[in-house]
Amino acid sequence: MAYNVAYKSSVEKDLNRIDKKQAKRIIDAVENELAEAPRKKGEPLHGEFDGLWRFVVGQYRVVYEIFDGEEIIRVDRIGHRKDVYR
Repeated sequence: MAYNVAYKSSVEKDLNRIDKKQAKRIIDAVENELAEAPRKKGEPLHGEFDGLWRFVVGQYRVVYEIFDGEEIIRVDRIGHRKDVYR
């Protein structure tokens, strides 16, 4: 059973900073791969990001939360690996 994907409003700004072709690739991966198995495809984050997960798409990282009771993945941030955690 696939999870529904929700995006924080700030993710639109994140995607506008990325090449359109790359942004489409990331969204397709989130909607198709990540939504099917958010815990198998992603890795939990630690420290100040405890409770969040990351999903890798090339040089980009998708930071998200999993809400099991509602079967929702909320994407909080998308960015290049060098600065997504800042």
